[in-house]
Amino acid sequence: MTPPSNRLRLSHLAAALCISATAAMADDGRGLKRGGDANQVSISGLSSGAAMAVQYAVAHSGSVTAVGTVAGPQWGCAEGSVSRAVNDCMCGRSALAPTIDTARQLAADGAIDSLVSGKPRSLRQSWVFQSPADETVTSRSGEANAAFLAAFVGTTPEVDRGNAEDGSDRAGHGIIAPGSGNDACTFDGTESSFIRRCGTEDNAGKMLHALFGQSSPYDPAQRAADVPESELWTFDQQHIINRIKSSGTSVANDYYNFFLFGWPASSGRRRNLDMARTGYIYVPPSCRPAGSACRVHVALHGCKQDARTFALKAGYNNWAERYKAIIVYPAIAPGELVPGAVCRSPALDASLDAAWIEPNPNGCWDWWGYLDTSSNKGRYLTKEAPQIQVLEGIIAELTTPSTN
Repeated sequence: MTPPSNRLRLSHLAAALCISATAAMADDGRGLKRGGDANQVSISGLSSGAAMAVQYAVAHSGSVTAVGTVAGPQWGCAEGSVSRAVNDCMCGRSALAPTIDTARQLAADGAIDSLVSGKPRSLRQSWVFQSPADETVTSRSGEANAAFLAAFVGTTPEVDRGNAEDGSDRAGHGIIAPGSGNDACTFDGTESSFIRRCGTEDNAGKMLHALFGQSSPYDPAQRAADVPESELWTFDQQHIINRIKSSGTSVANDYYNFFLFGWPASSGRRRNLDMARTGYIYVPPSCRPAGSACRVHVALHGCKQDARTFALKAGYNNWAERYKAIIVYPAIAPGELVPGAVCRSPALDASLDAAWIEPNPNGCWDWWGYLDTSSNKGRYLTKEAPQIQVLEGIIAELTTPSTN
């Protein structure tokens, strides 16, 4: 039997160890200052986040090495039109013309990173998941997305269309991740998180395996357990947004102010580039010491999604330690939300494109140009796009050499 005095010492030691462990899991306060490897930056996303991921990767193809999309539309297909974005890019109501020539022209004009012999200097890997049963971004657009990536990157992306064994070939719109509490695999109209459960299917795991060029076969057994919520930390993206705003960036109005005779106006959300003040970051244990120089992967949520829920449950964190990758989750400010399945509704009238306002009620990334004014249409595809500039600022801070 342990003497009382020793038991007391042991209890004090246990308490100290418990406090130490808790402190290790708490936010270390370093925000984005992580000293990540600037030569190993990749990006991915779901739905509008997938569209923005490709827009960023195309605009910065000289520094981004890989891009992944889940249920994402073809790059540039919206052509600055919300009706085309919904009717054709999402719902596939009309055929989509190739957009590769537009990308190459933007590169030639210096609006995006230059190409070498028509190919990116750094962007080498791409991966696509497209469920044949997705009714929000249909197969027609998903296949056009894959075709664009093949033409731009110069290598055919790995395309995952799900499988019958776990039902992921019948999955509704969303990212698929193992675990409890996620939406049902197939569309049933009760979606809340757009993180779907289809057996053991794991979009993030397969994506990261493909993007990081692993030579060994994908092994789902290497997926780590869910990380504690206390290890998902917040970071301030407002100071980066403020820097972009202070440069004089103009944005389109997003509502009619009926107190001013219905004149178009910008909400506080729009003046903040439709972005939230904070984002989220997961730094796996091996990437926390100074000098770790880990990969950086940017993961972008979709429309109607809670950014924190996406960061916790989409499945990226479970693979971060395996691939020595810092996962950062920038966030769009939530909107008012328009209910219903968009592609089961009547087509949007093209007259909306002539409206004096550009609303974003579902909290989407700017993949059709809702921030662009009449004087800078098409900016959303370039390095001058406000949200692309914010993402660039986030990555720049993440990859600044760490001093502590």
